[in-house]
Amino acid sequence: MVGVPKHESESRGPGRLAGVRSRRRNLLRMAALLAPLIAVAGCSGNDGRVAVYPVKGKVTVGGEVPEGALVVLHPTGGAGATEHSPSGKVKQDGSFSLTTYEAEDGAPAGNYVATIQWNKLIKKGNDFVAGPNAVAKEYGSKDSSPWQVTVESKPNELPPREIK
Repeated sequence: MVGVPKHESESRGPGRLAGVRSRRRNLLRMAALLAPLIAVAGCSGNDGRVAVYPVKGKVTVGGEVPEGALVVLHPTGGAGATEHSPSGKVKQDGSFSLTTYEAEDGAPAGNYVATIQWNKLIKKGNDFVAGPNAVAKEYGSKDSSPWQVTVESKPNELPPREIK
């Protein structure tokens, strides 16, 4: 028979090895070309998340920076209302950035009422414990807070908020 190896050792010769290497190289090239497409397809798939937009702001309370205070946005309803309540911790300079899914990723577009909770540490014996909310009571509840926020479908810089 022509073209059929007589012995098994003939089928493992240098020609066969070159063919295997060639196929392996082709597969690696194809994988390298497809990897970015697969990554993009994975990122663009619907993962159930609502789109969010960066939101930054600054707040003071009675002229003080409420470092460590928690700012939370509560959706007010209406068209496009979301069930998410983005939040952010106030930093040393009074600034905050909101988080919905991942650190400082932002908030979904919509209308919100903002609340703020700032429990200053007080000394109790040899320890420090969280004291009462140092912010006016009305700002602690979504039902009474006068702090209205609108998040647009773009990066958002909220006007500075001075709470008396």
